[in-house]
Amino acid sequence: MAWYPPAEVKIPWSAIFDSLLSSSNDFKKYLCDYLQVKYCILGNSGRAVLYLLLEVLKRKNEESRDEVLVPGYTCYSVAASVAKAGLKIRVYDIDPQTLCPDPDSLRRSASSRTLAIVHQHLFGIPTSIDGLKEIAQHTGAHLVEDAAQGLGGTLNGRPLGTMGDFGFYSFGCGKSLPVGCGGALVGKDQNVLSGLEPKVCSRGFTQLITAAATQVISWPGLYWIPEMLPLGLGETIFDPNFDVAGMPLLAQKLAEKSMAILDDLNTHRRHLAKTYKEALDTDYAIPVPKGSTPVYTRFPLMSGPGLIPKELKRFGVRRMYPKAIADEETIKPHLGNQQVSTPGAAQIARNLITLPTHKGITENLAKEIAQKVRVAYQITR
Repeated sequence: MAWYPPAEVKIPWSAIFDSLLSSSNDFKKYLCDYLQVKYCILGNSGRAVLYLLLEVLKRKNEESRDEVLVPGYTCYSVAASVAKAGLKIRVYDIDPQTLCPDPDSLRRSASSRTLAIVHQHLFGIPTSIDGLKEIAQHTGAHLVEDAAQGLGGTLNGRPLGTMGDFGFYSFGCGKSLPVGCGGALVGKDQNVLSGLEPKVCSRGFTQLITAAATQVISWPGLYWIPEMLPLGLGETIFDPNFDVAGMPLLAQKLAEKSMAILDDLNTHRRHLAKTYKEALDTDYAIPVPKGSTPVYTRFPLMSGPGLIPKELKRFGVRRMYPKAIADEETIKPHLGNQQVSTPGAAQIARNLITLPTHKGITENLAKEIAQKVRVAYQITR
């Protein structure tokens, strides 16, 4: 029986071979040109570059600001970066209908202790930062865009991750450019980014072999094997003890060679998102703001609570993060306010499912998945 990954893992075999044979390494330049920015640093992960940023901002503020505002529903790696930097996590709620920040919750959470406000484009769906800019300026905080899932997306003609003071990206499996590892940080302040890039300690042969193996094991006829093994695939864990290093050289080359297919991958994802919307014909889908180009690393749907049937899991349908940040027991000791309530984020954690949009899913298969979701969750037109 065919099993499908929940998110993108495919990269061209030609990119893998070229990474070994090519002597050039211009990924940083390619990325800066693509994002229309001047400054960029690379690390071994998105959470690593976020941690490095928070560390230097803390020092520049002489530790007078010790809190970072993060969305109530977000990747636990964001919270881990804050904790690793020795800062307190404060959460603000988000609207379960739009995934946008709740402005009242954000204003209540912000204060003179706020070092940075993290704003996310979850699933690469653009969300406006105008209201957050105003609050950040009022409190003197830095605005950081989490575009880990948004490389290639735009809002009003500007690339996601380039509208705040800083923005970061991830190149892990399931992201828009899924080379298996690596992250990037961009920003307008060269004084902050200068000297921030960590030393590259690895050629990256292990990462390249893993990327090649992933291409094989993600084939629908084989993907059931890692799904059945206790490998923790897709498991979300809060771990502030992650490694911080430079992006391996071969991973940089692989990312450079894979940039050529990024727009094609994103076009395919948007097409499947449109297919899902038309097939489901429902108000359960998350709206996309006008003037934006989403990425859709997955297609989010507020379908309802409960375990996902095995039949849907086989087609790559999954939940995302298991709990809101404020409700995760391992994160609570790092919260600046342990009594905080984020009902919108909790509702998202309870009701959100995601449908696959990667290259392994055809339009006809997407229609079949939508029909199975409609039946399983009793979604009516």
